[in-house]
Amino acid sequence: MEYRPISVYKLAHILIIIVLGYIILTRGQFIIIPLIFSILLSIMLKPLVRAFERIVRYKVPAILLTILSLLAGLGIIITLISVQLTAIINDLDNVTGQINQGLTEILDWLNENLGMKESDIRESFPNLTQNAVGFIQKGISSVTGFIFNLFFVLLLVFFLLWYSHNLWRLMLLQAKKPHRGSLEMILYQIQSTMRKYLYGLLTVIGILAVLNSTGLLIIGVKYAVFWGVLAAFLAIIPYIGTTLGGTLPFLYAVATAGNWWQPLAVVGMYVFIQQLEGNIITPKVVGKSVSINPLVALLSIIVGGYIWGIPGIILAIPITGVVKIILDHNPRTRSIGFLLGNQMSGKGEEFWEEIEK
Repeated sequence: MEYRPISVYKLAHILIIIVLGYIILTRGQFIIIPLIFSILLSIMLKPLVRAFERIVRYKVPAILLTILSLLAGLGIIITLISVQLTAIINDLDNVTGQINQGLTEILDWLNENLGMKESDIRESFPNLTQNAVGFIQKGISSVTGFIFNLFFVLLLVFFLLWYSHNLWRLMLLQAKKPHRGSLEMILYQIQSTMRKYLYGLLTVIGILAVLNSTGLLIIGVKYAVFWGVLAAFLAIIPYIGTTLGGTLPFLYAVATAGNWWQPLAVVGMYVFIQQLEGNIITPKVVGKSVSINPLVALLSIIVGGYIWGIPGIILAIPITGVVKIILDHNPRTRSIGFLLGNQMSGKGEEFWEEIEK
């Protein structure tokens, strides 16, 4: 492959595209975000549609059965945690006061044993409590919006699955006949990569839900299943999700445990599970389905959060993975795709052999 360095004019074009892209993404997020979630969900559900289609022999009933199966799975999860969630909502005001009291005791212990300044720590604890409780209250109050968005996404999924063949042909028609084979290969790779990533992510969430819930049950924290499942789903948010998922049951243990060892055990358990997830579970389950390096992943998360908030943080990794696949298959942008990947550890001749092949 002939390597073509980036010229100033090409860089200017890239910057213009970035600016226009930012405007489109911010102004059109009300439709772009649900559409991206719908595309990812339809990619994940397509094998199930094919399985049902072999049974019922018609596409529309197969799609409806697939969506009903998805809703049934979500219904089971919601049913399992709804009782605990209701109890937590009822106790939320009392728990807030107990958290403040427990954190004050921690403050006194830190001040007495570690010599930390009381004024500095005391100012931070109310903010920590308010943010944690506010997070729960905000999540609960947005249930109606979530249901509406879920209905809209599922509607989009239905039509994307129904017209999948036509949409596939439409994308192939965007390329000239000699290049359609290459475009089809790119589309297949994107579809396969996203499916592996999503299946792997769901598997990781299931494993974390079991580990978190089991650990909290052993420690004796109330509503262990709710906190364990919540922390597992927060792992969708890279880097900060697991930490946030451990903070909430820690604060609850501080408020309700009546001793010191349970909150400390919660912290130790989540630190251990986080290390287990980052070094063993995710690499083994998800693998290199989205092969982007950690620096690019972190930058994409920051940019996604800045543009779209929480949805942007969740979608940052898969979108960056798709962009990398597209860049890798274009000779003019392959060097950029290589820079985004995690293959930069090659030294000397290995690097040039990889970039120029």
